[in-house]
Amino acid sequence: MIKQNLDFKQDVLRKVLKAKITKTEAAQLLGCKVQTIYNYLDKVTKSGLDGLKDGRHSNNYKLSSTELSKVVSFKKQGYWRSARKVLEITNITSVTPRRVRQIWVEHGLNQLNVERLKPIVRFVAKEPNDLWQADIQGRMLFPYLGNAYLIGNIDDHSRFILGAKWFSRQTQMNVFRVWYQCLFRWGLPKRMLHDKGSQYKANSRYTQTGEYAQSTYQHYAKELGIELIFAHRSRTKGKIERFWRFVQRDFVRENLKVKSFHELNEKFFAWQIKFNEEFKHSGIGMEGRTPAQVYQPSEIRKPKQELQQLLTITIRRYVYTDSTISLFGIRYKIPAGYIGCRIWVYLKGDKVSMEAMGKIIYRFRLKV
Repeated sequence: MIKQNLDFKQDVLRKVLKAKITKTEAAQLLGCKVQTIYNYLDKVTKSGLDGLKDGRHSNNYKLSSTELSKVVSFKKQGYWRSARKVLEITNITSVTPRRVRQIWVEHGLNQLNVERLKPIVRFVAKEPNDLWQADIQGRMLFPYLGNAYLIGNIDDHSRFILGAKWFSRQTQMNVFRVWYQCLFRWGLPKRMLHDKGSQYKANSRYTQTGEYAQSTYQHYAKELGIELIFAHRSRTKGKIERFWRFVQRDFVRENLKVKSFHELNEKFFAWQIKFNEEFKHSGIGMEGRTPAQVYQPSEIRKPKQELQQLLTITIRRYVYTDSTISLFGIRYKIPAGYIGCRIWVYLKGDKVSMEAMGKIIYRFRLKV
C-alpha cells in the first residue's frame, strides 16, 4: 500500500464526499482497498477530516518531561499499580495505558524487574508444641519403587521432626497415621498449621441423617481441642518446606536405589534421628543449637487408653466374593466364611482389627 501524506488523503476524500470521484477511484489514488475508503469516511463522519490523523504519530502518545517523571516515579513507589491506575492518579489523559506500560519496560520497570517492597515477615512459635507444621512432600520417583510421598510433622519452635514416613499414596488416611503416632509419642500441640489440601480439609458433605460431616483429620483435631490453621500460600509453612528441600538434597539422592518401602522408611528413620540430634540451626530462636536440644515433649497429654479410644476410626465394609474388603483404595484379604457379610473395621493408627457377629475375626497392619 502506497503511503500518502495527510493533505493529499483529505483532498481525495473531499472529492469523494462531493461525488467528484468514486470510492474505487479514490482507492486507486491512495493505493488502498475500497473497504479502507469506507473506514476513512466513517472517521470523517464522526470526527471530521482531522479524524484521519494517524494516532500512532500524534501528540496522543507523547508526554511532557514532568508527566514522564510522574509515570515512572509512581510505579517505583508502588509496584502493584496498574497503568490505568497511574493515569487516574496523575490525571494524565494524553496517553493510553498501553503506552504507559511501554514506558515502564523502557525504564526497566516491568513487573519482572521491579523489586517488591513488601517485606517478608518471619515468625516462630513461642515454645515447643505451641505450633506443629504438617505437610506432604510432592511426588518423588524412585527407580525401584515408583512414586513415593513423604508425609511429616515438625515442631515450629525447635524444627524438631516429630514424625515422617514414606508412602506410595498421599491419602487422608496416611496423613492421619503419621499424625496418630506423633500424638502418642510427643503429646498434643496447641495448634496445627498446614495447607488446604483435601487430605487435611475435605470438601463439605452431609451424612444420610443430614448432619454435617467433617474430614477425619478435622473431626479428631476438634475432639482433642487442637486449633487448625490453613495456610494460604506455601511460604507460610516455610520451615517444613525448607526441610523438604533438605531431604531431597541430603537423603533422597543417597537412597535412590532402595528396593522396598520398608527399607526406605528404615533408612529415613535413622536419618531423621541424626537430623534431630546433629543438625545445628541458625534460625530465629535456635542460636546454633540442634532440634533435640530445643524440643521438649508436650505437657498436654491424655491417658493412652482415652487417646486411643478418641482416635479410633470405625468403618463398616462389605466382604466381596473373593473374601476381600476395600480400604482406602486397597484390597485386603480376610478369612473365608464372611462373603456377602458386612463387617466392622477399627483403625488405630497402622493397626486394623475386624469384627463380625460380635467377635474379632482378623488383625493386620495397613500397607504403605
